[in-house]
Amino acid sequence: MKREEGFIYPHVLAAILFFLLILGAITMGFQKELRSAELTISFYKKQQLFRVGVSEAASTVERICAKQKTHIDTEEGRVTLKRMKCDLKKKLVLVLVKVKTKDGLSDERELMLDGQTDVIMRWANPD
Repeated sequence: MKREEGFIYPHVLAAILFFLLILGAITMGFQKELRSAELTISFYKKQQLFRVGVSEAASTVERICAKQKTHIDTEEGRVTLKRMKCDLKKKLVLVLVKVKTKDGLSDERELMLDGQTDVIMRWANPD
């Protein structure tokens, strides 16, 4: 592999550099895929927290009208239900559902429930 003077043959050096280039490209590709997978998992955790919030809001409409805020801690993160409006005459409850995953993602959405049937009438991002 070496000449008598101690220098590496150019084709051997080129092969080593080419191998390192391919190895670096593969490593960068894996890093991108792992980041994409982490974002997907965090998104699904956030969606699961929204489901927990909707379920809790629908099952405890009376408590939401009585309390200003309700916190729910789960394995994925924390859900906060904040009462925005509780109209007992029209039987409408407007709740702000805030979620924060343990990964640091957070989001909030408005939820309007029918106070009698606990049916979701509107579910949207606040503007």
